[in-house]
Amino acid sequence: MRRSRGLKVLIVFFTLFFLVPSASAHEQETLNVILVNDEVRPGNVTDTSFVEGNGIVFRMQDSTENTSMQIRIDLDQDGIFDGAEDNVSVWLTRSCALDGNGSLVDESCAVSHELVFGNTSAGTYVYQVERVVNNTTVDVWNYSITVHLDVHEEPGQPSIGDCFGAGCDDEVSEEVGLEQSITQTEYALYAVMVIASVGIFMLILSIRKERFEQNRTKPPNKLEAE
Repeated sequence: MRRSRGLKVLIVFFTLFFLVPSASAHEQETLNVILVNDEVRPGNVTDTSFVEGNGIVFRMQDSTENTSMQIRIDLDQDGIFDGAEDNVSVWLTRSCALDGNGSLVDESCAVSHELVFGNTSAGTYVYQVERVVNNTTVDVWNYSITVHLDVHEEPGQPSIGDCFGAGCDDEVSEEVGLEQSITQTEYALYAVMVIASVGIFMLILSIRKERFEQNRTKPPNKLEAE
């Protein structure tokens, strides 16, 4: 019973430890790219907020009859779009037929294509979109995706692009608020660790006390009595 109580305390401690959010973790974001009949929106991805760990989803929205598109991303940056290390989608269509259960009639049918850039993917990647109507290629578009470094700045340290001087009060206030939020999260983590440690220590003392009381009240052995 006592072992069960101790195990429960340890489980609660580690659960609280891992549930407290990390202040420096980057949450994955997904960029939607729309494929229409005459272009890709947006075609070139250059926003500095698109960093390592983010994903991109190409959504086929061209309603032209008998039209399909394929995405080919030159991941190894060798100028070839369909190499062994490149990312190539299936042929995307505007819609896919479903059966009575809501399942795909043709499992190879797709209306979108997703790619997540890993934590070492910083760089510029050229990708190609081929548009086919009635089994004939009518358009081939080339665009690029720039993946930026996911840099975590230390709180309070200036970085490139920081605002200094008059007119920066609002920006500074936002940064101070973010730093305070991160600090509060760290304090909460420390508090949880301290409370859990104290609880485990008190449990150990309680178990030792129970054992001591049991030994004191335990009847003497028959051999010892003789």
